[in-house]
Amino acid sequence: MNLLKNYTNKNETELAKIFDKRYGLDLNDFIFSRDEDERILVKIVTDINVDGDAELEISSDGLKATVDFYPPINEGEPLTSEKIMSILQEEDVTVNIHKDSIENAVKQCSEGGILEKVIVAEGVEPIHGKNSQIMLNFDPVKSKPKILKNGSVDYKNIDNIRIVNEGDLLLTKKPATAGVRGLSVKNQEIPPEPGVDTDISVGEGVRVEKDGTEFFAVTDGCVTFGRNTLEVSPVYVVRGNIDYSTGNIVFNGSVHVKNDVLSDFKIKAEKDIYIDGICQDAHLEAGGNIIIKLGIKGDLKGSVKAVGDVFLGYAEGANIEAKGNIDIQKYAYHSNLKTGGRLEATKEPGVIAGGSVVAFEEARIVQAGTSGNSKFIINVGTKFYFAQEMDALKKTQLKYEENKAKIDEFLGSVDLKKKEVLANPKVRQLITMRKQIDAKIADVEKSMQKLIKEAYHPKPKLKVTGTLFGGLNVQIYREKVAVRENQKNVVYYFDDKYQQIKFISLEDQDWQE
Repeated sequence: MNLLKNYTNKNETELAKIFDKRYGLDLNDFIFSRDEDERILVKIVTDINVDGDAELEISSDGLKATVDFYPPINEGEPLTSEKIMSILQEEDVTVNIHKDSIENAVKQCSEGGILEKVIVAEGVEPIHGKNSQIMLNFDPVKSKPKILKNGSVDYKNIDNIRIVNEGDLLLTKKPATAGVRGLSVKNQEIPPEPGVDTDISVGEGVRVEKDGTEFFAVTDGCVTFGRNTLEVSPVYVVRGNIDYSTGNIVFNGSVHVKNDVLSDFKIKAEKDIYIDGICQDAHLEAGGNIIIKLGIKGDLKGSVKAVGDVFLGYAEGANIEAKGNIDIQKYAYHSNLKTGGRLEATKEPGVIAGGSVVAFEEARIVQAGTSGNSKFIINVGTKFYFAQEMDALKKTQLKYEENKAKIDEFLGSVDLKKKEVLANPKVRQLITMRKQIDAKIADVEKSMQKLIKEAYHPKPKLKVTGTLFGGLNVQIYREKVAVRENQKNVVYYFDDKYQQIKFISLEDQDWQE
């Protein structure tokens, strides 16, 4: 056979390399041309005889086997289906062999066709397990404001407290599944990825039944579910203001203030803080969420810090930090907002102007800046508390190392080879303590690595559904851009390929949430 046809995606240059490698031909031994369909034809002008050949390739996941077919030239021996089956047998490919595809490819090859990536066998993909499912039997804490009959929104009745009674079913959990194994083309078992099981930590006021699938309240109180921890705890209620009549509040549960919190007073709660009125330049610190129905009116002298989320009507001159999300119902002026999750101001007017914004996952707002207040920065993609937590871990590590050094100093002063020394209760206790400290140091190092790994969000963005005013700076990771002119309906994101900040219109058909 001296006329070959190219059925691959390779061009003349690439084909010439194949003829050099596969057939041992140089450029003087063949001539390229094209037929009416622009398919490359190769005319062999040498008398050399070369047998047909085939090359088997198995995908990295073992689920697909493909063969490249090379026809003979001149009087060379053609490929046969039996030859291909022999190649498969030599490589132990036995599962789901496509004999029809092999026969068709052999026929095409016998007519001079050069083919590649012909699928000749396919394995069975594993069915991965499903993650466990959690079904709450109460509304999530992040409820929306009440919509009145006239269509207006009542920001005074956000209703974020979830009261439950003894015996109430709080949560139902559907366990994760293991999945179904697959088979490679070599008949090797491919294990499925098991579903991820979510461990529900049970706090006070909750009992578990039916092998950890049903969770009930054992007392009346306020139910909270955050960071996979379910609790029912009593609520400390202040029916007036937080002022000189109450003093500062420190409580191991949740605190509910019916009126306002005045300047310079403090509330520290291990769980949630609920304020029905206004918070002035006060200091709030919660191990859970902070909900301020009306808002914050201050002069940047107070602070609001939550391990969970912060929900509020508005913010003026506020310093807010939330390791979870920050949800603003109306606006935030001249405020410093830091969130380890999302910043949302998606209800009209939804204005963020002045101050600064640091959000880990995204900032989603209606309007960024105003005509007279656009000289501020919105930073997304980094955790604001990274340095603080890393310093705390380093201090913990140093403390363990110091304790370990003291133990080593004592143990180094005795002869541990003597049986009577090893039998000493104090020595045995110190040896055990040293092993425990080593384990704790290893745990701290793991926590450090996890913190570093999770310091940057993989897909942060700034989404403005209304107007983004010129003069504002947008920062993602360490990159920063200045917005030169007003924009509408825009998303800023980080392009990994070009390592730079880009933006796209929300109306662009290429935009995907």
